[in-house]
Amino acid sequence: MPLFERWAERPEVDELRLIPIGGVGEFGMNALVVHTAEHLFLVDCGQLFPSDDEPGIDRIIPDFAYVEPFAEHIEGILLTHAHEDHLGAVPYFLERWPVPVYGTAFTLALLASKLQEFDLPTDLLRHVEDFDRVRLGPDLEAEWIPVTHSIPDACALALHTPFGVVVHSGDFKLDDEPVDGRRTGMERLKTLGDAGVLALLADSTNVMRPGRALSEERCRVGLREAFRRTEGRLFVALFSSNIHRLQILLDLAYEEGRKVVLLGRSLERNAQKALELKRLRLPDDLFITPQDVPLFPPSQVLIVCTGSQGEELSALARILRREIKDVRMGPGDRLVLSARPIPGNEVAIARLLDEAARQGAETDDADLGPIHATGHGHREDAEALIRAVRPHHMVPVHGGFRQLRAHGRLAEALGWPPERVHCLEGGHCLQVRRDGSARVVGSVPVGRLYVDQGVSHHVDARVVHD
Repeated sequence: MPLFERWAERPEVDELRLIPIGGVGEFGMNALVVHTAEHLFLVDCGQLFPSDDEPGIDRIIPDFAYVEPFAEHIEGILLTHAHEDHLGAVPYFLERWPVPVYGTAFTLALLASKLQEFDLPTDLLRHVEDFDRVRLGPDLEAEWIPVTHSIPDACALALHTPFGVVVHSGDFKLDDEPVDGRRTGMERLKTLGDAGVLALLADSTNVMRPGRALSEERCRVGLREAFRRTEGRLFVALFSSNIHRLQILLDLAYEEGRKVVLLGRSLERNAQKALELKRLRLPDDLFITPQDVPLFPPSQVLIVCTGSQGEELSALARILRREIKDVRMGPGDRLVLSARPIPGNEVAIARLLDEAARQGAETDDADLGPIHATGHGHREDAEALIRAVRPHHMVPVHGGFRQLRAHGRLAEALGWPPERVHCLEGGHCLQVRRDGSARVVGSVPVGRLYVDQGVSHHVDARVVHD
């Protein structure tokens, strides 16, 4: 793709640029630049975690080269939700360009903790509620529409621009019985579709999976079975941000007469934030400390911890290394990994399960029933969103190129002409005109910055390769 010749110049008055600088052709590092002659802002600003072939690197963030010439015009960051692949790079961005950051309550609560770790002020955070519309300029508004996902307070965004409405789905699925009762705002999305939507940028993560995504509530079935089949202590590892899954576990622990230990710094912090914001309901007298574990029969203890991806420094890894004095795994216990393996982590997870089995714990969960549900919609969810919004232009985002192409083909099968389906790659500039036409006009400089916490600067890909 040739370089977009005018990338360092401000857009023309009749030009809207949509430029993904991360999150297309890859899983993670989601960041989209929305740029007009008067406005520039980001939708999400995420990070990637390094793989095994990137030693010495702590995290990977987008290269913000495109926005540098327009620094004085950056108006803010609009966040869809609080997962690291959507907000993990915000502190690095704010270190250079201190601009307002808009998001829902739980999203900003987790971001505030992150900013404090970077010694950055939190006075730039701007709280929004579901369905709020925020004016970003005289002719531009952003609207937050609730969606179901594997974290509280996730939203889609509707950007009301002079060119038309641009809908960004964020990460979403359609769940008819969400744990917190907060459903995807399909009625509002249909209303926008009825009025006319210029473009839909939609989550492609699971578009190659048939049917509908499993409801989070269905996990209660498999997890309850794990409780009832475990004579000893039950260990459940999950993602620390999955507050809905944690709620199910707390409910089941109360029903089945088990006390709960939370282990893992991020899990404890996120649970505390969720409690403060009433995103988590806590039965009375449920938690105990690790030191209290020996005081209770093994059949009365549930240990919820981080480490579902085999992370070496996680709470689960420390338990298996016997580094937590009063928490041991042994015969009669069971370990459940209530999370889908992230590609690339399979070896570490297998090693962890093997060690748990060596210590006597049961690790086979094949016949328990569902113990995990994705936060990303499957093919029928994606189809329902397209039919509801009925955009003039369809833009798949969030996924590898196979997923993006499959999403594009789904739109074509639903009647969208190929010239109105745009499968972008990182840095591609989708130029939209006031007449509603859109085309890819080239690419802008884009890449990855590798962050090593041991040094005070970012390193590029060549250093890592060497």
